[in-house]
Amino acid sequence: MNQEEFHKQYEEEAEKIFTALSVLPEDSLLKIIQDKRDTPYNFWKGEDQYQIWRVFKQTGTEKSIKPLYEIVSNMENEYLVRYHACDALFAIAGIHDDPFKGEVQFGLNANREPVDRQKAIDKLGALLKLHL
Repeated sequence: MNQEEFHKQYEEEAEKIFTALSVLPEDSLLKIIQDKRDTPYNFWKGEDQYQIWRVFKQTGTEKSIKPLYEIVSNMENEYLVRYHACDALFAIAGIHDDPFKGEVQFGLNANREPVDRQKAIDKLGALLKLHL
């Protein structure tokens, strides 16, 4: 299998997973992310399957804000899990501040200079209290 075939197969599989998750109610999605044991999708291993976060981004409601914040703020979670959960969280919460999101996701400001990521996460938590 060459790179193009691999990419096509990967995208097709990702779309199948997204479609399967998209029909689930939000409560079911929240139960999936509460269980950190290995699942068929490997969401918690920081591997390739991030479709659940894409579904949250498109269909999540205020109910998902606190659980997603808990994932984003837990530095013990895999970086890519926190990254994608953060993207969904900002979308659901209606926060359209890419420089701030970068501080939370990467610990870097708009000029790509290091910032205190924990301080940014704490600021996000304070901001989200308006929605909780």
